[in-house]
Amino acid sequence: MKRLFGILLLCLLAVFARAEMKPNFIDYLLSDDRYEQVVRIATRELERHPKDGRLYTQRATAYLQLNELSLAVNDLSSAIRYYKTADKSRADLYRMRGVLYEYLEQPKLALRDYSRLIRLCPDSPEGYQLRGDLYMEIGQPAKAKKDYEKQKLYEKN
Repeated sequence: MKRLFGILLLCLLAVFARAEMKPNFIDYLLSDDRYEQVVRIATRELERHPKDGRLYTQRATAYLQLNELSLAVNDLSSAIRYYKTADKSRADLYRMRGVLYEYLEQPKLALRDYSRLIRLCPDSPEGYQLRGDLYMEIGQPAKAKKDYEKQKLYEKN
């Protein structure tokens, strides 16, 4: 479980780092661990800006910290739909949602997101590792082996 949440937090940080937007008050609240306040403010702002992917990502971060995992998944889905960023940031969102699906014991949805992550970043070893690990967990070692081979190939580059 610590591994999954560690991956999620790193992914969220990567999304914000790539966002090319100046930090705002919600970022400050997140950095100050004021998650309930983030949810309230982001929810209010989303009423005014319902297609703002960054707001959904910020609120998903707060929901994750509040252990509201289903709500975090919903917001990540909206962020994926509306986020106007480079493929790397979209890949981070798929990675986060995949890890949450895995934690919520929805392996088919997690595999789908890991595959999307790989499509967006085919030369990144992390997607292959995540998908390979999940294939092992669900009893598909042949598929896991293929992903681990690709992971090793891209780690060398």
